[in-house]
Amino acid sequence: MSRDSKRKLAEQLFNDTSAYRDIMGHPRPVSKNHPQMTPAERAAQFAPFAALSGYTELLDQSAQTVRDRAELPAELAAACHRQLRALQPVLAQRPWVEATYFDPETGASHTATVRIKAITSQAVILTTGQEIPRTTLQAIHRCDPPKL
Repeated sequence: MSRDSKRKLAEQLFNDTSAYRDIMGHPRPVSKNHPQMTPAERAAQFAPFAALSGYTELLDQSAQTVRDRAELPAELAAACHRQLRALQPVLAQRPWVEATYFDPETGASHTATVRIKAITSQAVILTTGQEIPRTTLQAIHRCDPPKL
């Protein structure tokens, strides 16, 4: 079936309002027994976790925990900045480093032995093209290449 014939079939099936001609000119029915809901009340009926009491508070608490873990104490942030400055002169050699960074998606810290290509004001750029945002970097220091 060609693309045009599929489009025409879809228009026939979904754009045909002839079955509703008898009610199309009428105003929307309004109940005399039940007051009309606001859009917010209607939306709340479809919120999938609204029935779970405390769910919103749990999400807020988890988000705060992640924010707390992501922020380094000032002395560790300063040490990390010094380590990055010490790596600047050897960037042309693509040095191996052991980098510890925080992953806000999982809420966990990870340590990886990687080669760095560049250091910008925003990120540490690896030779693989991946970037570690400086805001998530917890520690970085030069190391030997991994043994295969």
